[in-house]
Amino acid sequence: MGTADRISDLARTLGQFPTDVTITGNSIAIRTSSQLATLNQTISSLENVAAEGDAALAAGYCATAPTLSGRLTSAAGQTTGLLTAFAAQDAERLKSLSIMSKQKFDAAASARLEAEKRFASEAQTALQAEAAQVGNLPISAPKPDPVPKPDQKPDPIPVPPPPTPQSVIPGLPGYLRTTIPADVARYDEDQLAALATQAGKDAITLGAKTGDAVINYATVRFMCGPDVFGSNPAFKWASDILGNTAAGSIDDRLAILRNAATARQTWDALMTETAPQT
Repeated sequence: MGTADRISDLARTLGQFPTDVTITGNSIAIRTSSQLATLNQTISSLENVAAEGDAALAAGYCATAPTLSGRLTSAAGQTTGLLTAFAAQDAERLKSLSIMSKQKFDAAASARLEAEKRFASEAQTALQAEAAQVGNLPISAPKPDPVPKPDQKPDPIPVPPPPTPQSVIPGLPGYLRTTIPADVARYDEDQLAALATQAGKDAITLGAKTGDAVINYATVRFMCGPDVFGSNPAFKWASDILGNTAAGSIDDRLAILRNAATARQTWDALMTETAPQT
C-alpha cells in the first residue's frame, strides 16, 4: 500500500469518530466547522505530497528527490502542529463551560481527540519513512543495458498486398451469401455470379480504388436493389451520401453508404415487427 493510500485509510477511520457531544441537553462541538475544514485541507495536502512520493518510488528515480524528500519531511509534522493550534482554540472557546460541564465534555470528547492524535502520529511515521526512501532515489532513470546486436537479421515476414478492386470480384458471390443471405436468396449460383460480377465492374467504373470499396458497393446494391445507385427519388438519401464530396473519397463515401443502408434495413425490420397487426 502506498503512503497516500495509507493516509486516506487513516482519514476514513478518523472520520468515523463524532465531532460533537451533548452536555446537559446542549450540543457542543468537539471540532468546529472551521476546524474540520482546515483539518480536511491539511489531510488532502498530505495525500497529495504522499502521492508524489509514491509515484517517484514506483518510477525508481526522481529529478527533484532532495526537494521532494524535504517536502515530505515538512508535511509529516503538519497535523501535530495543527492539533496543537486546535487545543489552544478549544481552551478559549470552552471557557464559558462550568467545571462540571467541562469535565463531562472532556470525558465525552476523549475518543475523538485520541483518534486525532493517532492519526497525526501514524501519518507522521509514514511520511517520514517515505521521505527517507525518496531521499535515496537517483535523480535520473538508470540507463538500460545495451541490447546486443544479432549477427544476422531475420528475414522480414512478407506482408501480402491489399486486395485490388479486380481481385475481390470473383469472391463476391460467396461473401454476399455469408453476410446478407436473405438479400441474395432468390438468386441461383449462376445468376448471383453474373450480377455480382457486374456490380464489381460498376463499382470500379464509379471510381472505387480498393477491394473494400467494391465489396461495399456490391453489398449495398444487393441490400437495396440496383436503383439505389440511380436517380430514383426513394433513394435520395443514398445519392446525397455519394454526392457529398466533403465526406471523403468515393471509397469513404461507399463505406458510409453501406453503414447507412444497414441502419435503414435494421430500422425497417424493427418497425415491421412492432407494427400493430390488423
